[in-house]
Amino acid sequence: MENVVQGQPHRNTVTLVRWSKKPGEDPLIKFVLFSMLGLILCLISMIFMPFLRNFGAIALFTVILPAILTVPVVSSQRTFMQGLTRTVNDTIVEVTGTRKGQLSVRRFRQLVKSGEQLSLLVNGVPGLHLHVERAVTLEKNAPEKWLAAFTVIPPENATASFDRLLAAATGGRRDSRDR
Repeated sequence: MENVVQGQPHRNTVTLVRWSKKPGEDPLIKFVLFSMLGLILCLISMIFMPFLRNFGAIALFTVILPAILTVPVVSSQRTFMQGLTRTVNDTIVEVTGTRKGQLSVRRFRQLVKSGEQLSLLVNGVPGLHLHVERAVTLEKNAPEKWLAAFTVIPPENATASFDRLLAAATGGRRDSRDR
C-alpha cells in the first residue's frame, strides 16, 4: 500500500532531495536497545558461566559491546548526510552561480532540525530560499518523509524574468506537480 503524503510542495517550490527516515534509526535509540539486549545476554550467561559474575562483565555487555555495535549506524548516518549535503551544495552552486552559499554537514543538520530557511541570491537577485521540511504521512508506523526544497519568492517587479532565470539555473527541471 502506498503512503499518502500530505503537505506537497507548493507551486513555487522545486524539490532537490527526498529521503525517508525510519522510526528508531537514531544511534542513541540503537545504543539503548543494544544495551538492553546485552544486559539480558549477560544475565543469561552469568547463570551458566560463574566467571562472568562480576562488574566487568556487566560493563562489557551493557556499554562496550553496544558501543561497538552502534559505530556502523553512526558511520552510515554520517555518510548518508554527507551525500545529501553534497547534492544540495551542487544544486546551490548550479542555481546561484557561486560557491558562497554552500552548506556544511553541521549546518544542513541544523536546517533539518530547526526547519528554518536559508536565503540565497541568484546572480545577486534575492528571492530564493532553501528549506528542509518533513512531509506528513497518514500511517502511524510509516517512515518519516523529508524534502529539501528551493522555494521561489518572486520579486515584485519582473516576475516573468525571474521565473526564466530560475528555470535556466535549474536546467529546466520542474516538479510534475507544478503544472
